[in-house]
Amino acid sequence: MGQVTVYSQVERRRRSSDDERLQILGEAFSPGAVVTQVARRHDVSAAQIYTSKRPQSRPRRL
Repeated sequence: MGQVTVYSQVERRRRSSDDERLQILGEAFSPGAVVTQVARRHDVSAAQIYTSKRPQSRPRRL
């Protein structure tokens, strides 16, 4: 059976430091890594990891 998280109040967006963001990206795209597993470990969506990898002109959120 999987894990269930229950939120009892409204939470603000989580802000990651640049160092934390780079660490997650490095871990996610290292050889043999599974992006979905890395995302779950860091409590972010896989889409956020892929979006953060793309070069953009606006600031990234993770």
